[in-house]
Amino acid sequence: MSQMTTIKQCSINISISNCEFLTDVISGLTQQQKSLPCKYFYDDKGAALFEQITRLQEYYVTRTELAILERYSKEIAQILPESLSIIEPGCGSGKKIAHLLAHMSKVKTFVPFEISTEMLNYSLAHLSPLFPELVIAPLLGDFTDSAMVKQLIKETALNSQTNLVYFPGSTLGNFNTLKAIEIMRNFQHLCGVNGYVLIGIDLVKQRQVLLDAYDDKLGVTAAFNKNLLQRINDELNGSFNLANFNHESRYNEQHNRIEMHLVSLCEQTVVINNQQINFKQGESIHTENSHKYTLESFKQLAAQANLSLEQTWQDDNNYFALCLLRPL
Repeated sequence: MSQMTTIKQCSINISISNCEFLTDVISGLTQQQKSLPCKYFYDDKGAALFEQITRLQEYYVTRTELAILERYSKEIAQILPESLSIIEPGCGSGKKIAHLLAHMSKVKTFVPFEISTEMLNYSLAHLSPLFPELVIAPLLGDFTDSAMVKQLIKETALNSQTNLVYFPGSTLGNFNTLKAIEIMRNFQHLCGVNGYVLIGIDLVKQRQVLLDAYDDKLGVTAAFNKNLLQRINDELNGSFNLANFNHESRYNEQHNRIEMHLVSLCEQTVVINNQQINFKQGESIHTENSHKYTLESFKQLAAQANLSLEQTWQDDNNYFALCLLRPL
């Protein structure tokens, strides 16, 4: 059976919903530089592991962004219209949006937009007691999928009102330039009539600070990275031995990004849905990028998505920035 047929025709043990996952995995692992899409990190276990990462000493991103929110949420809220809806793609636990909501009493609706059902439920459980009067309308889906976003907009008419699309946490940096532009264009559509987009970005900084943030001493980031292999085993009939791979973070200075890799510790063959994937010793799977920006480079990126950078808020160390954008 040819590779293309194998990809398209899922075995009876793989659900139809996992066919896209299988296609992406086989496609990525048959490239010269093996890779896996980072969006598949976030099954329920992966999402829970990432929540642990956000509390690590080395991972400055979350606590720095929370400090910015604590300091500037009131100021940000005063800039925004009183009556709008907030859409948060990749809402996670809902901790960050709570800072804004505390200063925005007239928000019409909060729309957590998440690929993980568990994280949607977690967000609801966290926010509902804090804001009992707030209407929360969860949206299950993939905000990186333009076709899905267009369909959801059509079904919900979200673009017929004024929205704030809130995208914290530097997740935008996980995507290459073209995909980041596509995602921001999705946000431009989602923000609706005279809307706003508020995005968190991780700024260029010292190399060692970045490397430590993605390779913590407790090994939580390594477990998060390897969990992607376990998910392939569980959902796609994979045969990865996780002990045969080592987590590694690298700083690519040319592209101002951290790269996460899983490095094969030996020559080995892995089977996924009856297809063999061969690994040489030292060969890696490139699982994630985390691009770091300057304010100027981000401004240029946003302009390609027809968004104008209006205002920024940063911490005292200039590690992180919250950026307010408007459609051009």
